[in-house]
Amino acid sequence: MHLAQRPTGDTLSAAFLAEKEGLSLKYLEQVLSTLRKRGIVVSHRGKEGGYSLRLAPHEITLGDVIRAIDGPLAPMPCASRTLPHKDPDCPYPYETCWLRLLMLRVRDNISSVLDQETLEDMVHDAKGMRDGPKGDKGGKAHH
Repeated sequence: MHLAQRPTGDTLSAAFLAEKEGLSLKYLEQVLSTLRKRGIVVSHRGKEGGYSLRLAPHEITLGDVIRAIDGPLAPMPCASRTLPHKDPDCPYPYETCWLRLLMLRVRDNISSVLDQETLEDMVHDAKGMRDGPKGDKGGKAHH
């Protein structure tokens, strides 16, 4: 979230981010490496080096980030829209399996939420939670 609060192109070091988020540096470096390989962040070398977002926060969805780190959103491999996997040992017909069809709907609903929420939304929502009702600037209502 700290990267999304910075102007696009501004860098933050992995050590700073790890400290602010309460994560081990080794773990965060693995996450940042994955995000870099998937085109979410850019790494910069040198004294002022670190990481920055590749795009503006309003152009990156939470779905983009989760897919970059965890892969497809589907709760079961056969329900993935991007990497469907037919299990040869599954006794049910792939095209008509009631569980696969249900999990496709679950996956689509998860995607519809995560693909509409951007990093900018996340920063705004977190600021509203931190500021309380007086800091609310007409943000989204979550129930």
